[in-house]
Amino acid sequence: MNKKTIVLIFSILTLAAAAFAANLANPATQVSDARMSFGVSYYIGGADITDYEIPMMMNRVCGRVSYAPIRYVNFGLDFGTTQISVDKYSLNDRDTVPVFEGRFGGVIGGHLKLTSPYFGEYVALLGIGNVNYFRSTNKPGAFYGGVDVAVAAGAQLRIPNIGYLSAGPQIYYIAGENKAFNSKEKGKYSPVNNVRAFIAFDYFPEDAFIMWDHKPYVSIEFTASPKINGSKRAPIREFSFSVSIGAITQRLYGEDTGIEY
Repeated sequence: MNKKTIVLIFSILTLAAAAFAANLANPATQVSDARMSFGVSYYIGGADITDYEIPMMMNRVCGRVSYAPIRYVNFGLDFGTTQISVDKYSLNDRDTVPVFEGRFGGVIGGHLKLTSPYFGEYVALLGIGNVNYFRSTNKPGAFYGGVDVAVAAGAQLRIPNIGYLSAGPQIYYIAGENKAFNSKEKGKYSPVNNVRAFIAFDYFPEDAFIMWDHKPYVSIEFTASPKINGSKRAPIREFSFSVSIGAITQRLYGEDTGIEY
């Protein structure tokens, strides 16, 4: 690994301490073999949990490191911090304070991306999965945490001179655990709606904002369940939005195939 690559890794991982993250598109496009990608992103999402459909909102701070041993397989590590807010059962009163407001706690997980060759150089199939362990605790000692899983599959369209558009269905699930500050017993929670639509756009700017021989990218992602909604106290319910920035390295070993990324 050359000196320029080491500087790039250090720069982006430093940004991870100050950016919010954790989405599937980092980027969703294929990464050529023997290359690595590094990125950070902002993620905010909402899901109704338990049978009472209580709104829960999540912010995340993460970085991502990925490796592609071959062009059609990409895997790596996600790490950072998560903050959770959980609303009250009733949304009819005028109180704007959620029943639980956690601080930023740790999150660590991994991801796997599988893609097919491009058919006619414009359309490919893809599958992306992400698993994370997280926890958010408030000052009195109550917490919400657990494991969340997001899996998406669909098609990817290459739009010449513009970017890559990926879309398809997503399964989103949380095996959650929570505890009130005045209780020793732990409860369980999970999302009411597990099926969402997933759409992501990846853009590779020609005029790089970094001065190294690596390919920068910007990824935008949106997911939503059929129950997408919002209110004054819970503005994000059953949907998520995220934006990512990062870069793909030059080939780390072997013969250069001439593929840019």
